[in-house]
Amino acid sequence: AFHRGIEARNRMYSMLDALIARRRNGNETHSDFLQSLLRRHNKEATEKDDEDKLTDSQLKDNILTLLVAGHDTTTAALTWLIKFLGENPVVLQNLREEHRGIRQSRNGGLHLTWSEVNNMPYTNKVISETLRKATVIPWFSRKAAQDFEIDGYAIKKGWSVNLDVVSIHHDPEIFADPEKFHPTRFDEPLKPFSFLGFGNGPRMCPGINLAKLELCVFIHHLVCRYKWEPLESDDAVAPTLIRMPKNKYPILVKPLSDYRDED
Repeated sequence: AFHRGIEARNRMYSMLDALIARRRNGNETHSDFLQSLLRRHNKEATEKDDEDKLTDSQLKDNILTLLVAGHDTTTAALTWLIKFLGENPVVLQNLREEHRGIRQSRNGGLHLTWSEVNNMPYTNKVISETLRKATVIPWFSRKAAQDFEIDGYAIKKGWSVNLDVVSIHHDPEIFADPEKFHPTRFDEPLKPFSFLGFGNGPRMCPGINLAKLELCVFIHHLVCRYKWEPLESDDAVAPTLIRMPKNKYPILVKPLSDYRDED
């Protein structure tokens, strides 16, 4: 599996090499993250800029990180969200009411607006509770910057420290009834660093706002337009880096009879 992963990475690197070459030759120009990186770290930068310039290898690593970290994690979160909503009809109904209210107040607009996405309080609680209960990223790894001690255990500078996020998110002393799906638990402020759906501190996920935008837009169209039922019943979790239902949670989707396509 590791060898296949390296081969896949090398194929992606080759594709990015060709893409970067086309951009630098002026054959292609786009308004995207790669173009921004190429402008900032171009080979004609001044000496002052050159000190902080990324190498081509670092440019490719940044792009590959965005592709990997921003794809599977969001896919996993959406899969768990659909599963939890199907298992909790009251939560689903409350969510539908919030989004139907948004549609009804749109005054003829065809698409979700930025202000509407930023005014989905219950939706954001559902997203947070999904990330807590599912814990898509089960652990974080950090390197100790200095010697320190925790509960009598000495940690040396340079050691790798792995944080077990699953245990934190399912600790009954932090989250009452942790196996229950209760979005309203986020009505009140939480203990610092107790919710780590997107990490925390200076290394918090840089794509948090994009991920939330994608989730909110998906949820809006899902709950307004469709109903669904699972084709298989299985609570097993796949033993992978990014936690997913082992059976991928296949569902049968049907349109809601009372939906009118105004979007």
